[in-house]
Amino acid sequence: MESRSHIFPVGEKMNDTVEVSRDVFEPIAMLVREGLYKNEKDALKCLVLDQAASKIRQFDFKISEMRAKYKMSFEDFKRRIESRIGEEAFEEWDDFIIWESYESARSYWRNVEARLKGLKA
Repeated sequence: MESRSHIFPVGEKMNDTVEVSRDVFEPIAMLVREGLYKNEKDALKCLVLDQAASKIRQFDFKISEMRAKYKMSFEDFKRRIESRIGEEAFEEWDDFIIWESYESARSYWRNVEARLKGLKA
């Protein structure tokens, strides 16, 4: 079997490209051949949008668990942690680091989603 690669535009400039091997590209091309997407670019965009939506839901759920546990927003919890004087509550500090990572990850995936939808993040 021929081992061709396909080139896709990457980044802000249309002349930036990435080479994709046939074994990676084939499942995407198959989805286009089956009529699920109009072209490979549309397929990739939709697949990444689906992944972004899934990740956003995942981090929304984890954030809601933290809100329920502490009965406050992340911003309020952050102020509580930062204003604490004296003895540290190690579980709360650990939860702060985890919660902050959830907020950061959700923000990242929202930005990915916004860029792909052509919206300003």
